[in-house]
Amino acid sequence: MKTLSMIAQKGGTGKTTLSIHLAVQASLDSLKVLLVDIDPQASATAWWRRRREAEPALVQSRGKKLEQVLKAAADQDYDLVVIDTAPHSSHESSASAHLSDQVCIPTRPAILDLDAIGASTELVSDIGVAAMIILNSCPPPHLFGEPHIVSEARQALSVYGLPVCDVAISQRAALGHALIDGRAVTEFERKGKAAREIDRLWRLLKEELGL
Repeated sequence: MKTLSMIAQKGGTGKTTLSIHLAVQASLDSLKVLLVDIDPQASATAWWRRRREAEPALVQSRGKKLEQVLKAAADQDYDLVVIDTAPHSSHESSASAHLSDQVCIPTRPAILDLDAIGASTELVSDIGVAAMIILNSCPPPHLFGEPHIVSEARQALSVYGLPVCDVAISQRAALGHALIDGRAVTEFERKGKAAREIDRLWRLLKEELGL
């Protein structure tokens, strides 16, 4: 069993949205997936309650019970656990990172978001867990490649010493619309641009996790 955590000390980075879309994409890839919601806002749980499909499964928990949840998941032969953490909670983020095989740190390419990512990168660096930064809610690529703001963000993020994911997730309406009735974007608009980006991100993470 592999464990993937989404961690961001700053709110509004799209952590929950990415957790949901990746968990569903992994399920569609024939893996047994558990989505663990340790964010008190419980947005992932609200989405799951609207969902008609049984997969992925979801459990609400808190950081102090996370080790028990993961042990139970391993006993039930889950292939992947995706943990959606709370912003502004270094204790729960730390607990999640300690128990993870891979940590993803999403950030928007705006300067205030880039400035705020230091707390998250320092946390995972201190623990020594494998981690990468994911640029999220980006302007869509144009004919000649990435927008300048995305390329500049990649350069700015290099000071943190963590790899920046090759796949940047664009801000597209389908990512939000899919969640309204408990779906993910690959179920809502399977051949759309947003679905292709999520699929590319999942394939990269799948390789990183050795799944």
